[in-house]
Amino acid sequence: MSAPIRNRIEPGIFERVDAEGNRLGLEIAFKDATGAKRRRSVEGGIRAARDELAKARTKRAKREAEPADPRVTISTVIERFEEAHAGQRENTRSAYRSAFARIEPIMGDRRITAIGRVDVKAFVAAEVAAGLKANTIRGHYSALRALFSFAREDLEIPVVFPKLRPAELPDPAEDAREHRVLDDDELAAVLAACGEKSRLFFRTVAETGCRASEALGLTPQRIGDGTVTFAQQLARDHSLRPLKTRQSKRTIEITRGLAAELRLAGDDERVFPRLNHREIERLWSVALRRAALDGARPVIHDLRHTHASRLIAAGVDPVEVAKRLGDRVETVLRVYAGEWDSKRRGAARRELLEGLYGGAAIPAPEALGEVVELRR
Repeated sequence: MSAPIRNRIEPGIFERVDAEGNRLGLEIAFKDATGAKRRRSVEGGIRAARDELAKARTKRAKREAEPADPRVTISTVIERFEEAHAGQRENTRSAYRSAFARIEPIMGDRRITAIGRVDVKAFVAAEVAAGLKANTIRGHYSALRALFSFAREDLEIPVVFPKLRPAELPDPAEDAREHRVLDDDELAAVLAACGEKSRLFFRTVAETGCRASEALGLTPQRIGDGTVTFAQQLARDHSLRPLKTRQSKRTIEITRGLAAELRLAGDDERVFPRLNHREIERLWSVALRRAALDGARPVIHDLRHTHASRLIAAGVDPVEVAKRLGDRVETVLRVYAGEWDSKRRGAARRELLEGLYGGAAIPAPEALGEVVELRR
């Protein structure tokens, strides 16, 4: 397709026509506050073009910046977004790259100003049809929303994200994996099946409920006399990074025996210097194969759920559990509400039974028989 032809009508105003002579509309040409030459299409006739040209010249005189061209495509916004966020954490950049790899083939060549709710709904539907999990789809949806925010706030493109209603997005509860909580014998079997290299690591996760990355990021300076402080984590690129949230940074109590073993392990930089994310996954698989547990195969993160479940079963308040896990109370209640409620109701039933029967002796069967005989 050949480029349109511009016919000058008056200074700064042009009429665009195609190769066949069909009118495509008016366009103004001007310089912005930086002195750069700009062109912009104008809706309407010559009066509208004159008004827009006058506004553009006034902005230049006042040194006001011109908004970016609203015709830019999603692909261009993605490119500018990645340039502007080159300093992000590698895990975050990787998540955005994964989302953009799904977004770009579907709407990359579309103008960002032309994207509406129908397009966003079609994108979500395509993700669902591809068999992606709800959390993954919601992550891609959030990345698309971040593109619109960046376009509006940083590129000064007048766009508003055409957000969907919550009911129009897939529910993570529908594809959530059921947590595998290990009982005492199963936990002992798995730890016994671990090699010397990994047993202390998995025991640390099991006894503290920490995330695997937090245990990998432990340094000797964080181990106290019966306490451990989680303040950083080991990233996938093997670098130590701060924890993501404020509540994740915490100091919790541990047994003095575990504290002593952790202080003796590792080197001056890390408690588990020879372990990384890939290696612990391999060692976990080896331990599970040796332990030969029945039922669904647990993942490392299930040690965290096992620890929380044991605390709940022991009657520990959910607020204290949340502090120990470095999580929000709402999350703990959502995940473990059933166990907590069962524990609370069980205690209430026992208290009721104690009130009914705890203080009064129940007659022996012989005594009950004598009462029956007397009544006869």
